[in-house]
This record gives sequence, C-alpha cells and structure tokens, in this order.
Amino acid sequence: MNYLVLFIGITLYIMIVTDMVMTTVTVKGGGWITNKISSMSWKFFLKLCDHNGKSRLLSHIGYLQLLFIVLFWVVMLNVSFTLVLWSDTASVINSTSKLPVNLWGKIYYSGFSLSTLGVGDYIAKNDLWRLVTTLYSFTGLILITMSITYFIPVLNAVIKKRKLGILISSLGKEPQDMVLNSYNKEKWDVLNYRVVSLAEELIEHSQNHRAYPVIHYFHNNKKEKAIIIQIARLNEAIFILKNFIKIDVSSESNPLDNIDIALSDYIEVIQEVKGVKFTEVFPSNPGLNKLEDAGLIQKNTKSTNKLTKEMQKRRKVLCRLVKEDGWEWKDIIKPSI
Repeated sequence: MNYLVLFIGITLYIMIVTDMVMTTVTVKGGGWITNKISSMSWKFFLKLCDHNGKSRLLSHIGYLQLLFIVLFWVVMLNVSFTLVLWSDTASVINSTSKLPVNLWGKIYYSGFSLSTLGVGDYIAKNDLWRLVTTLYSFTGLILITMSITYFIPVLNAVIKKRKLGILISSLGKEPQDMVLNSYNKEKWDVLNYRVVSLAEELIEHSQNHRAYPVIHYFHNNKKEKAIIIQIARLNEAIFILKNFIKIDVSSESNPLDNIDIALSDYIEVIQEVKGVKFTEVFPSNPGLNKLEDAGLIQKNTKSTNKLTKEMQKRRKVLCRLVKEDGWEWKDIIKPSI
C-alpha cells in the first residue's frame, strides 16, 4: 500500500467534492477552485483579445467556462479515484484471471465506475474496494445530476442579466441622457417609475451574481447592451442627480435611495465574489453640456470634493470593472455609437 498516493487521492477527492458543493448548492459564491479557473481563463482570453470588449471571442467565454468546469470536476474525480486504486497494486483484478490490472486498467475501471455504467471485465478485489467503488460511483452520479440542475438556474440568471442591460440602456445612451429622459417639466415622475423597477431588477441580478459567480463572464460584445457599461452609466446618472442638478429632487429621495441601495449592494457582492479593488485614478466626470443647455445644472458644482465615500467607492470599483470587462471609461460617459 502506497500511503502517499492514497493521501493525495483522498485529498483531491475532498477538494473536488467541496468545490462542487460550494459552487452548485451554496449561495455564497462558487468554490475556490472554480472561481480561480474562471478568473484566470477570463484574464487569459481578455489579454488574447487585446482587452477589446467588442471581440466576439469574449462573448463565448461564459458557456465555455461552464462546460470546462464540469469537465474539470469529472477529470479530477477520475484522477482521484485512479490514485486511490493505484495505492494498492491488487485493488482491481481481472474478473476472469483474478490477476491485478495495470495502471491503464485502473484508469478504465475508474472512468466507467464514475459514469455509473459499471464494468464486467474488471472487479474490485475485496469488500473494502467495493465500498470505495460504490462511494465514487455515487459521487459520479451526483456530479452528473448537480451539473444539469446547475446549468438551468445559471442560464436563467444570464437571461435576466441581459434583460437588465437592455432595460438600463433604454433609459439613454449616456448618463446625462438618462437624467434628461427622466425629467418632465419640473417633475421627476418618470424617474419614480423607472428607478423603482430597475432597483428590483438590479438587486435580483446581484443575488444571482452571488449564487452563480460564473455569470460575470457571460460577456456581451455589444457596447450598448453590456451590463457593466449600463450599470456604470446608471450610477453616473445618479451621481449627476445628486451633485449637479439644481431642481429639487428631494421629493424623489425614496426612489433614489432605492437605487442607491441596489447599486451599493451590487458593488458589495462583486467585491466579495471577485475581489475587485479600487482603480488608482479617480474616474472623470460625465458630460453635462446637454443638461446645461436645458438649464438643469447648478452653478459652481464642477468639483467632486463633496462626494460621499460610498459614491467615490462605487465609481472607482465600477471603473475597474469596466476595464476588466474590456472597455474604457470613455465608453461610459460618451454616447454609444
């Protein structure tokens, strides 16, 4: 019995099963291995595409990651079982000759056991190895079941994510357009309706993001529909409303508070799940020329020194997210073309 090989096999089994459970069952984000694979593969392909968010290749990374994660679990479980079997020379024997099988035979036995198909030409040597085989067979069955049940809510979350991106983009092509389109003859009644519904959608997206972090990598290469760009634009619109608009919006404080909470929750989730840090450079302010022409801008409000810490944090994190998604901050503060 090779105890070192046995230890490595058991350790690998525990790591993979833990990662599977953390990724598919809990709502606290994916497992450590899954998150690491997703993050590293995204950075690789983003660099391969020269940080170009418009690349069509990036739009395929999400579902490819999903498939790769499941394949990774299957392969690693197979490696784990093979190592456990390999620790004992006679763990698996030929059903006819009763002689121990070689390494390739154990790999073959491991693969068929995990797929729950079973094999007749190779069998476990004794009751202990039959028990181990049963454990891995059940794990393989659970893996297949959990993978299928995991795909469905993930794809639903991706659909809702894209829906949210389209909803926000319908408000305007740039932050000041969003503000103008929410203003109606000294009233912000349009803002009331839109912000409340968007706050609910954004909170749901944040919670989906926490439960299924892989949805972050389902990239949309169309700038006007990219969720990161649209959330950043929405935040800039709220930034304008709270810092530059001269018309009293205090009566609309409840809707603004709702979207503020939703945006802050999104930033909190994204930092928790992805570990995003602040950008070094303070993001430039959005354009105000259209709002100035409409007479909505206060005088002497060009400074951002009075920004709340929460708004500064949100803008800096969103600036980093925009860059990590293959875009530039100018894509936020200028209209889509």
